[in-house]
Formats: sequence, C-alpha cells, structure tokens
Amino acid sequence: MKTFHLTTEPRTEFGSTQAGKLRESGRYPATLVGGGQPTVQFSVSAHAFDACVRTNARKFSLELEGAEHPAAITEVQWDRMGDKVMQIDFVRDPEGEYAVARARQFEDKGYEPDED
Repeated sequence: MKTFHLTTEPRTEFGSTQAGKLRESGRYPATLVGGGQPTVQFSVSAHAFDACVRTNARKFSLELEGAEHPAAITEVQWDRMGDKVMQIDFVRDPEGEYAVARARQFEDKGYEPDED
C-alpha cells in the first residue's frame, strides 16, 4: 500500500471562525490522536489532501514539527451538503494496521496485502 506524504502547518488559533479562515485560504483543519501521545492540531493543504483522496489514499505520513508520523484517517467531517471538507481526523498508525483495515473495509481496488 502506497504511503502519501502530507506537509502540515501548526494551528495556533482555534474556533469555527479560525477554521473557516483556514478553509478559505486553501487549507483543512486536522487533528492527530492516539499512540498514548498528546493530540496535535494542524492544517494540511486542501489541494494535496484532495489529490490523495482521489487515489483512495489510506496510509499517510504527516510531517509535523520536523518529524514524520505514520497515520490513517479516522474521519473526515463534511458540511451539511456533503461537498466541502470541514475537518480531518487522523490516528497515529506506526504499523499500518488502521490503513489496511480501512482498505479492506472499503475494498479498495488494487489493494494487496504485503507479503512477509
């Protein structure tokens, strides 16, 4: 399964007004949770994320604060009409188990388990 790289920017201001400004500037608000580590809030390029999703991306490498974090999407929140991304939630996924589970769940075309 291919890993997609996303560069992030830290979020310092929060709330719906600030999230709206992020989206207007071409970025999506996002969070990274799990692994017994603190939750990290950041933003990703809307263009880069949309390009990944169009290819059924399940496995991500997030560049956060100078370090790479393997992750998988747990949820994408949409607006009421279902055409605009409002928030992306990622989970730390060092072994790739969440990404594989999502690929199996949605029967992604071309998904083949890694051979040991």
